[in-house]
Amino acid sequence: MKLWIENACRSLVATGGGTCGDAVRTLQSEEQFFAILASKSRGNVEGRARASSIVDSAASMLVQGISLDAVVESVLDTLPSGAHAPFAIFQVLGGSQATVVECDAPPLFLTRGSELVLLPVLEAISHGRLIRTCQFSLQDGDHLAMVSEGYIHTRGWSRRWGWRDIAISTRRWTDTGCDAEQLLGALIGMVHRLAGENTPYALGAHGISIVAMHVRPVRTATIWTGPPVDSEQDEVALHRLMAEPGTRIICGATTAQIAARLLGSDLELEARPESDAGKEHPWSEVPPVSRLEGVDLVTEGVVTLDKAHERLAGVRHVRDLPRAEDGATRLARALLKADKVHFVVGLAVNPGFGTSADTGGVRAVPLRRALVEELIRDLQAQDRLASVEYL
Repeated sequence: MKLWIENACRSLVATGGGTCGDAVRTLQSEEQFFAILASKSRGNVEGRARASSIVDSAASMLVQGISLDAVVESVLDTLPSGAHAPFAIFQVLGGSQATVVECDAPPLFLTRGSELVLLPVLEAISHGRLIRTCQFSLQDGDHLAMVSEGYIHTRGWSRRWGWRDIAISTRRWTDTGCDAEQLLGALIGMVHRLAGENTPYALGAHGISIVAMHVRPVRTATIWTGPPVDSEQDEVALHRLMAEPGTRIICGATTAQIAARLLGSDLELEARPESDAGKEHPWSEVPPVSRLEGVDLVTEGVVTLDKAHERLAGVRHVRDLPRAEDGATRLARALLKADKVHFVVGLAVNPGFGTSADTGGVRAVPLRRALVEELIRDLQAQDRLASVEYL
């Protein structure tokens, strides 16, 4: 079972507004996941720039495949002697093999099966600094959180609040089965709840940052849209779709007819609901949806892809989409639910839609392909893994 590290992060600005003194970076690819959090040095006007430099440098090296040990050594080499520069790096390889390295930073929070887990940390001195390191295996259902030093030392509360108090509260929240966004909201809410009217002051001089994570099985989806240029590739496209263990989607009437013929199944048109008096349903602007055994969603092609793209504009969560069940909304919902999306795009030109605008005598791009590429850019901007193959 391939695991996915769902994550959400946020920084709250310090007293009087301005910029938070922390720097945060997360990335999830096919090869790895990492979260890096660095905080501004106390009393150092250059601390914010140094925190950003730590994060940028570490992220760049990890993306290049440089080992975490080498990354940490490189970061430590750049720190001025005696400077207080808290940072933590959390990396996951192979979907479950996790390593956390902390330098002057609050320990990682981990809850598993309703229990707080105290990780077996190894401590060592490097470059005159105490470095804590731990390697462990993630499990489905784990919740984790990284917080900046400012979160632990937040001021303005009626009583002292330490790491253990935060850990116990985190365990209670995660016992509800919350996702990463909900855990992040709970951690932020604790600041506002305990600080009350003193919240702006409570954030201190540098602000606070939080990275919340939830480990769960990866959600995948494959979308086949458009007949291949060579009809002999029809079975190849269908095989790509039916090999998908997650959500299977067909966008295109001709594509659906090809799939039905090869599967030996019937296409059944779904009935549209009646419109309420005086109200216009989303169905009025989107072609109907069909049913095909073995496929989760069958819609029309170019128009539905275009409307799904419109539905996704400015939306990051499934709960932000309309509750309608038209083809475009259902397609947008399926795309937002998936962590990894793969498009199989046939490049046979539909005479009814043709290609996008031709300029300067350059051969135009098929409209279906242009729409898919726009969707891929939008999904990637939301930290989803999106890929495409053309037939």
